[in-house]
Amino acid sequence: MQRKRLGFLLIGGGLLLALFVGVMVYQQVHEAELVKASLPTARVVIATADIPPRTEIAASMVNVRTVPDELVQAGAATKVEDVVGKFSPDGVTKGAVISTQKIGPVAVKNAPSFRIEKGKVMYVMPVSFAGSQFSLAQVNALRSGDRVDLLYTTINAPQGLTPDQRQEVTADPIPYLQTRIMLQDLRIQEIGSYAPDGSLVPATGDPNAKDKTAAPSLANANIIFIDNPEEALVLKWLKDAATYYKNSNIEMVLRSPADDQQADNNLVVNFNYMQQKYNLAPPPSLPLAAGH
Repeated sequence: MQRKRLGFLLIGGGLLLALFVGVMVYQQVHEAELVKASLPTARVVIATADIPPRTEIAASMVNVRTVPDELVQAGAATKVEDVVGKFSPDGVTKGAVISTQKIGPVAVKNAPSFRIEKGKVMYVMPVSFAGSQFSLAQVNALRSGDRVDLLYTTINAPQGLTPDQRQEVTADPIPYLQTRIMLQDLRIQEIGSYAPDGSLVPATGDPNAKDKTAAPSLANANIIFIDNPEEALVLKWLKDAATYYKNSNIEMVLRSPADDQQADNNLVVNFNYMQQKYNLAPPPSLPLAAGH
């Protein structure tokens, strides 16, 4: 009988404890809701579907949502009419708040400048210059959105050579060739040129195309990079060096879309490197390069 009574007491105590915990939880949740309701809020425009890049925003793509005021970023659109009829240079994911600072009028959506994000610049590199052409362009391997690395080769002859020694270097430059990675992960925005209305005139990829006015051949096309200002300066210098100094050469290597690794910028491939790694026999002029 005592065991039965003890069991009832335990069950009753458990029920009272559960009731007490439930009341406390309810009270805390209620208080949290009251605090949340007392916080200032703002209405913002969000995307109700994924909006592709360079798309005119329609009313069916957006809606207004109320969010805590502290979550509202500067420039967030607060009215549907602020965004409908505008275009987004970049894509907007479903549920994202639309910023008035990142959309523009449809009338200028083809302006090349709207393709450039903040802090970047556009640099135009011709496919062909200084009598040579990028080999990747020759095989039509480049596409908009590709990322590439730039390799640079120079002839690093010793200082103080006599005219005859310089002639020997010119005749056999192999001991003095140096190749290094100058720039990595450059993004190709477009390949071609822009029409007066700002639309892209893509390169045909056919150097024998008959209609030269419709689209440039790949040999006459431009590679349009979006990069930071320092990279643009380096690109400019490399192009000028290849134009004015014939003893230099630029090549381009194509990256995998999944590759985000940076190679060692300090690595220099020269004859010493090739000899040590691949046991190459020294060329006849190597004694001249002994102090190199």
